[in-house]
Amino acid sequence: MGNYAYVAKTPAGQEISGYLSADGPTDVADHLQEQGYVVLRVAPDEARPGFFAHGLRIPGIPGDRVAVRDLAVFTRQLGALLDAGIPLTRGLHGLAQDTRQRTLADAAENVAMRIERGEGLSDALEAQPRVFNSIYVSMVRAAEQAGVLAEILDELAAYLEDLDALRTKVRSALSYPLFVIAFAAAATAFLFFKIVPTFADIYAEMGQQLPGLTRLVLSISAALGDHAAVGGGLTLLAVVSAAFLVRTPAGGYARDALVLRLPLFGAVIRKAVLSRFARTLGVLLRSGVPILEALRLTRAAVGNQEIARAIGRARDRIGIGQGVTSSFRTTGKMPQMVLQLMGTGEESGELDGMLIKASQFYDRQVAAAVEGLTALIEPLMIVLVGGAIGVIVVSMFLPILYLGDAVMKGGMSF
Repeated sequence: MGNYAYVAKTPAGQEISGYLSADGPTDVADHLQEQGYVVLRVAPDEARPGFFAHGLRIPGIPGDRVAVRDLAVFTRQLGALLDAGIPLTRGLHGLAQDTRQRTLADAAENVAMRIERGEGLSDALEAQPRVFNSIYVSMVRAAEQAGVLAEILDELAAYLEDLDALRTKVRSALSYPLFVIAFAAAATAFLFFKIVPTFADIYAEMGQQLPGLTRLVLSISAALGDHAAVGGGLTLLAVVSAAFLVRTPAGGYARDALVLRLPLFGAVIRKAVLSRFARTLGVLLRSGVPILEALRLTRAAVGNQEIARAIGRARDRIGIGQGVTSSFRTTGKMPQMVLQLMGTGEESGELDGMLIKASQFYDRQVAAAVEGLTALIEPLMIVLVGGAIGVIVVSMFLPILYLGDAVMKGGMSF
């Protein structure tokens, strides 16, 4: 089976294009004609998934990458269509035509075509791993077996919406300080490389002794200017080395462990990771996925290798017959609150519900922490950035102030 690009016209005369996976171009043409399209061209898509497979991508214009928010909307719409009694393939074709996200539209068309050939929905989704991950497929497969597909799709859509909301909160907590730091670095570099050297030439012509602070700033500027190429090269080397290092198992684990212990931000990130862990595991268990399979999927989706390793150790213990709560307690990575809810849920047979309650608790904690960080960081960053730039500016004007004072007193010594 290969990928094929097609151009066709709808019954209304609108020209459309897209991509489908099929055994050959004839299958693509037959499938499009069955939908009432007039096929204009079908050709092997040799570029996919290359860099120019869909042409140049501009930020803000729908492209290859499917956002969690788009997938959540698609899932909720599909669940609503099934709940209303719309046939699955008809609903998928309709959603494929309505969505502006090309990759998601292509995937929906491909899934519909596979279902029409006799495949199950979960198997058809599994053939599109770029769009539908293993958690998505496993929940749909469990729903198919239980005969509650529309309900589980609604549950899955809510799960994706909650993940997107949580990610947005964490990003909002990190984006402002990162922007301020970048701006401060750019402003400081401009002062050191452009403004300070100009003052250095002026003061060199004067030949007078300069204040200590001014000499310090001039020395830093001169050192940066003289070694800019070497410093830039070393910085680039450090960034590239770090990028390669974090791709290794040991480097990735060290990075994730460090992130959880960052001042101010580490607590927010830890709560977000725990929320994702509890929500993912709870939703999978509620969907009917077996506990060991649910833990395997959660471990891959949690987004932090330190917590993922703890999940793996707990899964191994559960696999040999130990309890869920006791297995997680031995890892030393789960807060007492999560363990207490786990224990209550395990005893009452409501483990999925207790885990989802834990995730909701941490969602509220993240929201409160983000608000607190924003209120704390904004004035702190203003003081630090303003102070750093202010010191540089004042150091450049100190000799002029001293010069004016010396002239008034009849001397020139600083």
